[in-house]
Amino acid sequence: MSIEPGSLHLSNVSFAVGERLLVRDISLDVAPGEMIGLLGPNGAGKSSLLRTIYRTNRPSSGTVLVNGRNVWQQSASWAARHVGAVLQDMPADFPLTVRDVVAMGRSAHKKLLEGDSAHDRALIEAALELLQLVPLHGRLFRTLSGGERQRVLVARALVQQPAVLVLDEPTNHLDIHHQLQLLRFVQSLGITVIAALHDLNLAAMFCDRLCLLHHGEMEALGTPEEVLTTDNLARVFRVEATLTRNPRTNSVWVMPA
Repeated sequence: MSIEPGSLHLSNVSFAVGERLLVRDISLDVAPGEMIGLLGPNGAGKSSLLRTIYRTNRPSSGTVLVNGRNVWQQSASWAARHVGAVLQDMPADFPLTVRDVVAMGRSAHKKLLEGDSAHDRALIEAALELLQLVPLHGRLFRTLSGGERQRVLVARALVQQPAVLVLDEPTNHLDIHHQLQLLRFVQSLGITVIAALHDLNLAAMFCDRLCLLHHGEMEALGTPEEVLTTDNLARVFRVEATLTRNPRTNSVWVMPA
């Protein structure tokens, strides 16, 4: 499966609910093929910012560009073809099989009631193979474990062939084996990714750059070494930490006191 990575540009993006400003003046450029990690404590604005990219939260101000085009000035189907999203939770109380859910990723590329083409079927089968879902293809989605469901949702996003992949806490509810497996796989694709992550060490291992949010504002942006500093961790997460290196990956390793 081949996906052409796209560019993502956020310019002074803000989002408010009533009088409450959840995201304030965020500007960020994500290069094609780059993986950016969004970090911050609960309520920092990570999910609210991501929703402005996949057209759930219309920005109160600012612009979101994918491949140079404003996603909020395009059709919903255009956005679905160019931005894929894997969210923390998805309703599972529907009688769809694994293959059905993966195939949903092709809907933005087709007309209403149009059946799967040979190209669609090839992409679906490739995604099932990549995510090791072939043995599960006939299982009902609601019968799967949390880790299996996340793999299905990643496969669905991949068959969209998006320019940008948005991951909102993709490792939530996963054990460490499946956390590593999922992030290694996403990293290996070479596509453009912006991901909200809670685990600082996983973010340091897999992301090219990190964006640290606090109270809806950007506190720091840069490499893991530049962002995961003792001062930033104390100010934003209110923890004292010792920083060292992962002996296997040489990435920054955060050890809270």
